[in-house]
Amino acid sequence: MFSWLSRFKKPTASVAEMLGKADEKVIRVEVKEFAPGIVPFLSLNALTELYLYEAATQAVLGAESLAAKSALADIAGASLAKHKRFAAELKRRGHQVDIEMNHYMPRFAQYTDRIQVDDWHQHVLTVLLVGGMLEDFMASLASGLKDSFRKEAAEILSDHSSQQDLHVLLAAEIMADPRVADKLALWGRRLVGDTLLLAQDILKLSENRQFVWEEMEPIFTEITSDHMRRMDSLGLTA
Repeated sequence: MFSWLSRFKKPTASVAEMLGKADEKVIRVEVKEFAPGIVPFLSLNALTELYLYEAATQAVLGAESLAAKSALADIAGASLAKHKRFAAELKRRGHQVDIEMNHYMPRFAQYTDRIQVDDWHQHVLTVLLVGGMLEDFMASLASGLKDSFRKEAAEILSDHSSQQDLHVLLAAEIMADPRVADKLALWGRRLVGDTLLLAQDILKLSENRQFVWEEMEPIFTEITSDHMRRMDSLGLTA
């Protein structure tokens, strides 16, 4: 029914294979060259921000301190506001938000099911890292949109100010307890692998450039490097 589904179902390489195919003859490409159409872009972002809102809200319930609850509430509020901005743009263009998001829900649900976890610290790390990785990735795609909304989209996605308080709190707990640090370091590596697999499927939605495995190494290396910097800033070894 939807052409993008057939592209998601094609055989895919593993993350290890993607990152191990560096070659002197690789054509250097940028994320923005793979921007999807504006409606898929808006729909994917509305769906992502809705997930981040839900995940942050769930984390509030398990937080032991008021400081943590407040920091998570900030993220939940910011994610909901971002969702509403993308949803409003879809509506302005005459689209029904839930229908457009639902086109991508099967693949997104696979991703969120894989990163679902009961441990509170791991869940909070998921909120921080997934939010950062996906928003930065989509912000890069935004710069390649052939649409007047691209500047506003990039500004929305590049605003991570709501994460600052939670970042400080989690970094302090990691420093105070080596067991938490070890557990989260392993979990962080799991998150980047699953997020890379989702990113590759989003890149296949491009209306501008065909997805070619041999050209992807620079893009996935960039995503991984950004992830490592986030891990390092928390005191974790990626």
